[in-house]
Amino acid sequence: MYPYNLDFNPYPSSPTPTEKDAKILGGKRHKEAKTAILECIKELNRKVENKTADNGDFRVITVVQDVGSGKTHLALHVKSLKGRYNMECSYVDLSTISPKSISGIYDAILKGFDNEFFVQLRTKFLHYLRENAEQGDNSAKKALGYSIVNKLTGMTIKEKTEEIIKGTQSVSVENLGQFLIHKFNYHESTLIKNVISNSFDEAHNLETLIGMLSSISRLTHRFLGKVLVFEIDELDGNKDSIEFIKGVINAHLPASVLLLISTPSGYLEIQNVNPSVFDRLEKANYKIDLAGSNSRDELAEIVTEYIQHADKNNKFVTDAQQELEGQIRVLYDEFTEFRNVRSVINILYQSMEKAMQSDAKKVDENVIDEAIRQSYPGLRVRGSIMNIPISDFLTIRRNGNNEKEIRKAVQNLTIFEHELGSIQKLEKQNLVFDAVYQDNLGSKVGLAVIADELGIPDIEKISDISKSAIVDKLIILTNKKIQTPYNATVVNMDKSKIVDLIYFNNKYHDKKIAEEDTERIELLAKTLSII
Repeated sequence: MYPYNLDFNPYPSSPTPTEKDAKILGGKRHKEAKTAILECIKELNRKVENKTADNGDFRVITVVQDVGSGKTHLALHVKSLKGRYNMECSYVDLSTISPKSISGIYDAILKGFDNEFFVQLRTKFLHYLRENAEQGDNSAKKALGYSIVNKLTGMTIKEKTEEIIKGTQSVSVENLGQFLIHKFNYHESTLIKNVISNSFDEAHNLETLIGMLSSISRLTHRFLGKVLVFEIDELDGNKDSIEFIKGVINAHLPASVLLLISTPSGYLEIQNVNPSVFDRLEKANYKIDLAGSNSRDELAEIVTEYIQHADKNNKFVTDAQQELEGQIRVLYDEFTEFRNVRSVINILYQSMEKAMQSDAKKVDENVIDEAIRQSYPGLRVRGSIMNIPISDFLTIRRNGNNEKEIRKAVQNLTIFEHELGSIQKLEKQNLVFDAVYQDNLGSKVGLAVIADELGIPDIEKISDISKSAIVDKLIILTNKKIQTPYNATVVNMDKSKIVDLIYFNNKYHDKKIAEEDTERIELLAKTLSII
């Protein structure tokens, strides 16, 4: 059993999205983009409903954002919705086509459709042929191979057609061509023959490619009553790709949406290589920038969406959601490796597997730590002196730090250094200081902490104390920008030093400081100017 009482791991294992995985879509920016794309498709459907599609019924959508931002996932998610939004969709990844020839692109577009799409078209085409044959069209009968023998044996035209649909009999390709030439243009006739025979001709030039795509669009609308969506991923400055896109846009494919997916760098390449095509893209009906889709809140929402989708027993309660979202936010803040959809989904997949193996009831810090150590060996908390395990780091960062905890950590660090003989701890005579001690040079040192989470001490008062020789040296530990008082040393405490302090304090309190920790604690004290 997986965490949260799930029957399966809700996260995809594939490093690249698949249509099956993409059925789940989370994140505010992705959902907004999805809404925009579907609105474009619905608007086009309304326009072409109950009419013959013409070349004005064409839309262009651009989706631009960095690698790993979920662009492909979004495109495949839209494709998975085809049954609900009266569309058929072909997804093409241009990066997989080499060389990017016209015939290669056309073949990829055909393969980008689901198989059932051509099955439906073939059935519709054959029924159209049957209807004409039943109305007495001899060329349609010949195309179906319906002969006098069939008639004498009692086989009807409908039965003959059904046999062809099932694949037990076949059409007469030569006679089919004679029938089609009087009712469709050249490219439409070619497409119908290709679909019925399940054998597609190659497109050797751009003119043929555009003609075939126009035929697919027009005939899909006529026979299936649907619009087409061509999703072209990984568009960049490749000249062959750009010429293809230019030809499609100029042709205004009927009843079609051209959805183009690119990265900012790829989009810039297009501008440099072909400004006229770039201008066309700038005038797209919908321009979708997924900026913000890799924000920490967006990633946290995406992560929880997968579990919510799989949570049939309602075990993923609010507290569990908030805890997991908190862990994702810490990963995002502290590790650049986890600042895109792809990497976060990957680590959550690994974490789920680890949790299942250890029979953990939830994805906690220890599970994430184990998954990171396996998937990202060598990954360390940047700036940490104490070599903090990522699980402890996640816990400390997620729980936050309060005034009492930070002050106590500083006080215990001075006590530990006193125990080592590095300093001589003295009794505090003024509450302004968090610790007072004598260093190895015999100087009396006062230590004060000023941080965002803490009440701000009176800097002037501390300075006055320093001037009055109550202490020989004043050290201020802070994560704030402050004016340095007279005779004081200001030491900046960034997040890593604060976490190091809390980690040390936890180990000190639990009496778990090992021999190998001592050298790191000494270094931490030095960086804070305590010794």
